[in-house]
Amino acid sequence: MTLLNLYDDEANHGEKVALKFRWILVALVFSLIIIVTIKGDYKEAVVSAIIASLFGIYNLFLIYLFRHGKVFHWVRYLSVSLDIGLVSVHIYSLSVFISPFAVATTATILLYPIMMFLSVLRYDKKLIIYTIVFTLFSFNLIYFLQYPNLDPVILNQVISTNPSGQIYKSIYLLFFGLLLLHIPNLVSRMVQRHTKIAEEKNQSEMRLTLELKENEYIEEKLQYARLINEQLNEKNEQIAFRNEKLKEMNATKDRLFSIIGHDLKNPFTVLISLSQMIKDDLENLETEDLRKSLSVINSTSNQGFALLDNLLDWAKTQTGEIIFAPAPFGLNKAVTEVLVQIGSLSERKQVQIKNNIPDTNIITADRNMIQTIFRNLISNAIKFSKPGGEVILEAALDQDISKTVITITDHGVGIPEENLANLFDIKTHQSTKGTLQESGTGLGLLICKEFIEKHGGIIHVYSMTGEGTRITFDVPSISL
Repeated sequence: MTLLNLYDDEANHGEKVALKFRWILVALVFSLIIIVTIKGDYKEAVVSAIIASLFGIYNLFLIYLFRHGKVFHWVRYLSVSLDIGLVSVHIYSLSVFISPFAVATTATILLYPIMMFLSVLRYDKKLIIYTIVFTLFSFNLIYFLQYPNLDPVILNQVISTNPSGQIYKSIYLLFFGLLLLHIPNLVSRMVQRHTKIAEEKNQSEMRLTLELKENEYIEEKLQYARLINEQLNEKNEQIAFRNEKLKEMNATKDRLFSIIGHDLKNPFTVLISLSQMIKDDLENLETEDLRKSLSVINSTSNQGFALLDNLLDWAKTQTGEIIFAPAPFGLNKAVTEVLVQIGSLSERKQVQIKNNIPDTNIITADRNMIQTIFRNLISNAIKFSKPGGEVILEAALDQDISKTVITITDHGVGIPEENLANLFDIKTHQSTKGTLQESGTGLGLLICKEFIEKHGGIIHVYSMTGEGTRITFDVPSISL
């Protein structure tokens, strides 16, 4: 049985190496046959031919076994016995037919170790021990069989040829064999070491693989956690946004309720009070007093109507019900119509309105929205202008952006710097009394901003206290 079942394949490979070496021996023997035949030693040639034939037949037998997968353990012992036995027979035949000292030559002591080494290739300690014993037996057998025929003179002159030398050579072969006996153990330790290293490597690779898998699992969980966290953050942002919208809606609602409850109520209170007074005391009223009362009624009605109109526009912008229908139209003509509507306001305060908008200026916009913007901005300018002041309306085409930039300038009281930031914020914006204590709601500027942004424009307010206010905004234009 082999040292380890693991070595069976390697032992078979060693048998194949021995088979190749055996073919080399056959070639050498045939070379020797040619030489001895030339010399006339026909008997030696016949013996050598028989030995070579036996080697060849045995090799063919092994080839057959290998091809059919029938290499048995006992074949290795047969191979060793045949190799050493036939070599010994051949050496002995040389000593019989050529020279008796063939059994004691240096070539002999070299040939046997080679045959012994071949046994190591089978990785079988018992086979090596058998080879050592069989080699020593064969080596000494052919020597002592031929010893009586050795020349005593040469035996005395060459120590390696006498019995003492034969003993030394036997000891040499024995120690060489014992050395070979350790080779399987050495190979076994090497294999075990390499196996241990391979196992440790496999375990390390397995641990590394497990760590990688664990890291991948952790990374996957972290990614999932990050995804959940991002979703939660997104939800929180949505909730915060909605909360902010709710706050704005609540502020808008409170502001609207305040307007409806106070600012819209005041004009009707004035109307009811004056109309009741005229009704009760119409016969006693002077014409001038009646004219003044009717003037207040007219002014208050216009104020209430403007307030109601703004409330309706604001409600439409907040609910998305307002219709946006842009179309080309002349800006000057549209503004002139607005000036007619609010003419009584400017006349009452004797504020001159200069319309410097070119007749050729054509814009693409929603006409109703643009007129609402101008009505509110011009009304505010009149409101904060001093009696006898002026309001200037200008418009210029900006070729770079293909828009008309509109400017409304007054020289009234101006707006304090701390109030500019809150002009368009319904939560914090508060209406301011005009120069003649005209009231308002503050919705006009908010509606203007909404309508201007609807057209893709931007509104800017520039103001200094005591010097007046300049408001600019832009709308899409058509150049002519």
